[in-house]
Amino acid sequence: MTIEGERAIHEGQSFDESVWQTHAFCLISPDSLREQRVRAVLDHLAVAGFKPVGWREVRVTAQQIDAIAEIQNVGAGSTFRYRALDALFSLGPSIALRLRDEVSRSAAERYAVLHEIKGGTPPRTRPGSIRHEVGSVNAILSLLHLSDSPANAARESAAILGPEPLAAFHDGATLDGYLSVLARTQPKESRDHVAVLGALRGRIVSALWTELGDEGRALAERLTARGELARPDAGRRLADLVRPEAAGHPLLAVLAHPFDPSAAPWDLSEVDLVLRRHGCACDSWETAVLTTSQYFEPVLTTKGAHGHADRDHDLGTD
Repeated sequence: MTIEGERAIHEGQSFDESVWQTHAFCLISPDSLREQRVRAVLDHLAVAGFKPVGWREVRVTAQQIDAIAEIQNVGAGSTFRYRALDALFSLGPSIALRLRDEVSRSAAERYAVLHEIKGGTPPRTRPGSIRHEVGSVNAILSLLHLSDSPANAARESAAILGPEPLAAFHDGATLDGYLSVLARTQPKESRDHVAVLGALRGRIVSALWTELGDEGRALAERLTARGELARPDAGRRLADLVRPEAAGHPLLAVLAHPFDPSAAPWDLSEVDLVLRRHGCACDSWETAVLTTSQYFEPVLTTKGAHGHADRDHDLGTD
């Protein structure tokens, strides 16, 4: 044990708490796994001198989300927060990491460095950071969470892994094989807000094709050819061109909705009922992207939303 860790125990901290004087707690969120960006995140951490010496796959529950929010004092109970974070963690497992500081910095310096490495929310605020360089869909689908102090690391690791979190970690040496199996067997997700919204509108336009009329169909073809179906105004323009007898079709409101913070957010579970009835249902990734992007500005990553590639590269809980 380090001198710093021994001092922490003498000052009344538990062994688990003292470990976080020389280590850091990290939660790799499900979007990182779905997009297979975990290795890129770990590479950035390694360059800064942080090595994963313990890890565990976890399924984060709503109760655990609340616990982390309470620790961080970010207002557990906000409807938007529930919907956004529930959408994130419903995507699949996360990875809890115990990171060892190979540079032997003080606790204050260590967590300051991690804060800078992680990057900010919204994206594009810290060039060189993980969220900026590796990329993220928005401030919720943002790759990782890092605790901001030894005390919070102890509390957050316990919230995620139970009362004895250190005993729950697997040896860090086994992480690489786990990631290799995932990379070779699971499809790699790459769709951002532009791709997701464009695909949804494409399905809706196809379902409404005979209701659009000649002008509407011509506009749909032009927008599709230019990769502009996800433009903020594209859905509304198309919805305005349906035949009068189809003006009350339930898909039209969904087609016109921008699914970004410029409009009042919708509950995607209710929207999906409409979409399913007409063969236009969203998959889990699309649901997560559209839900979270209603509250947090999406980062443009795919050429088409505005006719050009505008993308740079951000757990909305930190």
